Amino acid sequence: MVYQAPYLSYDLSRRGPGGVRTATWGEFMGDLGFRDPDFLARQIGWWRETIRARRISLVIGDYAPCALIAARTLGVPCVGVSTGYGLPPSHLESFPVLLPESAERIYDEMEMVGALNSALARWGAAPIERLPQVYECDARVVTSFPMLDPYAQDRREPNAPPHADLSRDLAEGGDEIFIYFSTTERENAELMNAIEALKAPVRLFMPNIDEALAERFVRAGVMVERAPAPVDDLCRRTRLMVNSGQHGIVSLGLAAGLPQALFSQHLEHLFTARQLEKAGVGRTMPRKASAAEIAGAIESVYHDATAAQAARALAADVRPLLAQDLQAVIRARVAGL
Repeated sequence: MVYQAPYLSYDLSRRGPGGVRTATWGEFMGDLGFRDPDFLARQIGWWRETIRARRISLVIGDYAPCALIAARTLGVPCVGVSTGYGLPPSHLESFPVLLPESAERIYDEMEMVGALNSALARWGAAPIERLPQVYECDARVVTSFPMLDPYAQDRREPNAPPHADLSRDLAEGGDEIFIYFSTTERENAELMNAIEALKAPVRLFMPNIDEALAERFVRAGVMVERAPAPVDDLCRRTRLMVNSGQHGIVSLGLAAGLPQALFSQHLEHLFTARQLEKAGVGRTMPRKASAAEIAGAIESVYHDATAAQAARALAADVRPLLAQDLQAVIRARVAGL
């Protein structure tokens, strides 16, 4: 059964002129309403009533802190599942800064601890001492390569394989640029123009692409996919992947041994892009640049033999995690609950 639950609406006020970028996961939680005890009481209260009314005996949550909190207040076992970015360890003293250029905090984590404890007191639930304790679980499944997990050094359980379509073999001998854009990238006119200007075979998958844009790309010689391409076929044809830094497609590229050019749309994407840059297998593309500059930047990665070699070497390091069966990992961690 699937039905709508309450959601945490995002406060966009920090995005105005002179706004401060989100520095930590705690800052993100502040934007989601964790400063308001009455709001938290409503959110957690809804989950408590649902767990009791449905006689739920196990809660599994992905980006669902209030559901996990509600389960704990009722003594119901709970499991956290997510990529590394979305499931911070609960034993941290506070949430760390993830990008050095975005380090300014506008909220006090202890104020949010007080707001949550005020809500918890309404049900006689035990208070928390540190904000990361919101993510306390009886078990957790972090589905990320460690290099894409900002908390990898603090994990107390091994990471599980990424939840993504992954190739059986390393990519080799392809000549195409494969582009995957799924959200606001199409609003960047210069980026769309750059795709048409690329001097290499281009294959593109853009979910829900409008017909006018698709026809424009086809006229320019771009091969437009209308459904996800089979991953093994895609990897045989591809030399360079272009995306926004989404966890799934980046994981696919890492496992296939492909270099990547990334146009990050938000801070998680940017963190991921920086990790690939650090490993020598990716490059963050300029968002505010001309079509010619963007196309030139993409083509520079396409022709970068050093990045291609580094990507293949890194794939050999990350692929052993794929030997695990993700479903078996999940069953093993949940079975005891």
